[in-house]
Amino acid sequence: MFPVEIHIGDEAALTAQMATMRAWLDHRRFEPSTFHYRFTAAGMLFRVDFDAETQATMFAKAFGGRILAQSEQMPTAG
Repeated sequence: MFPVEIHIGDEAALTAQMATMRAWLDHRRFEPSTFHYRFTAAGMLFRVDFDAETQATMFAKAFGGRILAQSEQMPTAG
């Protein structure tokens, strides 16, 4: 699993940014395995998990995100 974390600080741009991410994923036919978000004091924090490292790298680069290191990843329920 290759999780990408993206921070969106401008709440006014949230909807547009989410639509842009979805269109980007659809155009490339990338299917993230999971998508999580949470609110923070600094805005919205998105985590998008990919099965392929190349897809995660491309997504992170396109949206100013970062791939989380193994030590930063949250355990999955199960």
